[in-house]
Amino acid sequence: MKFGLMHLFQQDPGRGPAEEAGAVIRESIAQCVYAEELGYDRVWLAEHHFNPYGLVGSPLVAAAAVAAATERIRIGTAVLVLPFYNPLRIAEECALVDQISNGRLDVGFGRGYQPAEFRMFDVPQSEARARTEEAVEILRTAWTHDRFDFHGKFWNFDDASVLPKPVQDPHPALYQAASSIDTFRIAGQSGSRILTSPNFTPLRTVKKQFGAYVDALVEGGHDPAGYDRPMLQQTYVGADETDAVETPRPYVEVMDRMKQALLPGADGQALAPGYESWARITANIGEFDYEARVREGGMLGTAAQIRDRLQQLRDEVGVTEFICQFNFGGMPPELVRRSMRRFADDVMPAFR
Repeated sequence: MKFGLMHLFQQDPGRGPAEEAGAVIRESIAQCVYAEELGYDRVWLAEHHFNPYGLVGSPLVAAAAVAAATERIRIGTAVLVLPFYNPLRIAEECALVDQISNGRLDVGFGRGYQPAEFRMFDVPQSEARARTEEAVEILRTAWTHDRFDFHGKFWNFDDASVLPKPVQDPHPALYQAASSIDTFRIAGQSGSRILTSPNFTPLRTVKKQFGAYVDALVEGGHDPAGYDRPMLQQTYVGADETDAVETPRPYVEVMDRMKQALLPGADGQALAPGYESWARITANIGEFDYEARVREGGMLGTAAQIRDRLQQLRDEVGVTEFICQFNFGGMPPELVRRSMRRFADDVMPAFR
């Protein structure tokens, strides 16, 4: 089993000053370097806009910074919101980061979910899935052809060429963000890897989602054995049960409040076509109280408790990489780093 580290570059909205935003970004990158020192396999970097929920609007810029400061650890985007970009530009920038990192880039992509981001970028949210599917086709073509033409619904190119090409042959691995069971199926049929973060989802639902993905891989003619299956959850490793439950509580609550305000359907907003399944996801946050999160919606526990949960995820769900989100809700760096080390020392060796 492999282990990753997720960074939202998240700022507690109660703190606010611009200078603290810079400190959050620099400390997050430093924690990526620390993750390499501790033996983690990969770091994942988020994209969000216009809100302290996530301060980095360009995960590829952050990825280049991490690449320059590290030597071994793989670097993933989690995720590039493809409807907001010209795909040729993203193809160029991904290839450049793959060159800078000497072939360590993994490209997580998604259609996005926050209505405010679509409004600010003037992109109809109802077009998100179709734009994403077209963009992925362009990325794959741009990385594997010297010159090509493309004529689609949203983008048209004649005699296009992307330089440099990626280091990795044929191109960096693609991971599709998946929250709804429809997306799990689409990813499987198209042969994309998945990237999922079920912080508010019961384990029985996660099992169904992963099962649907494996079935769709087979239906699409793909061998499931060739596809790793990463899963992300908030993580805190406590010294004892009291520490494990009570120390992360205020930071989980800060993050949940921010997240709930940004989701499709929040505050009774109408859901864009194609986002109907998000009504259940949004409702889950309100229904999943903190105690339920501790039981099954997050990786908050002692090292022994977390080892047991990870074994269940590996054996019953098929998770091949667990991605730890240690840094959330404005948690102080010393608590984040302490939890990172406990996980590396007391959890990871049992799965190596």
